[in-house]
Amino acid sequence: MVDFAELMSNQVFNEDTQGFEARGPERIGPRGPKGKSIKTGAEVQPNGDVLFRLYAPEATSVKLDFSGTHIRTQKGIVLEMEKKEDGTFEYLLPYSPNDVGPRDFCFIVDGAKVLSPYLPMYWRTGRPNNYIEIPDPGFTLHHIEKVPQGSVVFRTYWSEVYGRFMRCVVYLPAEYNHEPEVSYPVLYLNNGGSENETTWINGSKVHHILDNLIASGEAVPMVVVMTNTMAFRPEDAEKEQLFGWRDMILKDTIPFIESEYRVRTDKWNRAVAGDSFGGVAAGFIGWSHPEIFGNLGFFAAPIYYENLYKTFEENKHMHWMFNNGDEVGKQYKLIFLSRGEAEYLTNWILQMCDDWMSRNGIMKQNCVHVRLYGGDFTHDHSTFRRGFADFAKLLFKDLDRTLGQHKPDTRPRLVEESAVKIAAKEPNKKEIE
Repeated sequence: MVDFAELMSNQVFNEDTQGFEARGPERIGPRGPKGKSIKTGAEVQPNGDVLFRLYAPEATSVKLDFSGTHIRTQKGIVLEMEKKEDGTFEYLLPYSPNDVGPRDFCFIVDGAKVLSPYLPMYWRTGRPNNYIEIPDPGFTLHHIEKVPQGSVVFRTYWSEVYGRFMRCVVYLPAEYNHEPEVSYPVLYLNNGGSENETTWINGSKVHHILDNLIASGEAVPMVVVMTNTMAFRPEDAEKEQLFGWRDMILKDTIPFIESEYRVRTDKWNRAVAGDSFGGVAAGFIGWSHPEIFGNLGFFAAPIYYENLYKTFEENKHMHWMFNNGDEVGKQYKLIFLSRGEAEYLTNWILQMCDDWMSRNGIMKQNCVHVRLYGGDFTHDHSTFRRGFADFAKLLFKDLDRTLGQHKPDTRPRLVEESAVKIAAKEPNKKEIE
């Protein structure tokens, strides 16, 4: 029996963009002693169910546009809420072990999408959304523990490519301000489609994940830089083209970070990764610039630019790899791919990517690591944060901390011949968590 109360005693369940303490009840009725307080918003019950409540006494219909549930589509599911005598609308969502982690939603009040001020918010689906962090018994690395805490800094910098100011979010490990002679490897972490530079922090809590992994010695201290992958130039916006973003990273963001922070500047100490569309961006810039990025991470993401170029042959930035898979192992220290089993078994694009990598001799390279999360895990941050954590455990290992030089990879591989089986829809169960 899972003790949800114990899990939810962690401070991370009160942390959001607006505060760090548990939110109080909503005051309704007249001001003063005749008014009363009621609990609205969303609350995890002792058995894991989630009770949603919205006070809307004059509304005739309130629905819950929810991103979770095992029967959901990629765009979520709309649930009808029940109106009570006191003017609140309620819906009790049964607990599902695969609908865990940050689940975004909004209320639809008489046809209008509405956010509750009594719930946390983060940016997803191209707008602010309420969300609830549903306890995840199988993953607690994002909890706030009694370990040295890193810092999260919002930085504004000028982009010559965009001709305007841009913003990035920078994670600095706890030791950064106490070790002035040490420089650090750097990861450029991209957000998925419809998200922005804040989502990895506010949604997946990657700063806490890194704090915990670094404290336990499972990850090396690193700097993480998050830009808005969805910030398109006018000429790029219609087809969600990444040409402006790629040029900004190379010409503006990397020079800014390297001038402001003590980061290493060789390719082996530089990585790019992302979830979903952010992983597409990682491939777009990483495959075309192996002299700049020595490590790539794809979290539930195609390795090619499938929404712009429909075939691998059209992805010119990948041409150097065609039938030259042995060169991939020389150019990259780490190529990491993760995805949920439920998504993988139904997503022909991911399967096609694995098949292409196998046919071109890439999957057999020692630098390639694949993780497949078993069960109903699909395209959401409960899966993305798992991939990020496993990627971070492998990233920048076996590097000389003084010189940042490339050493032979002697780590045990997560995937060997099973990579070909995965591409053939026969995942090796030993690799499924």
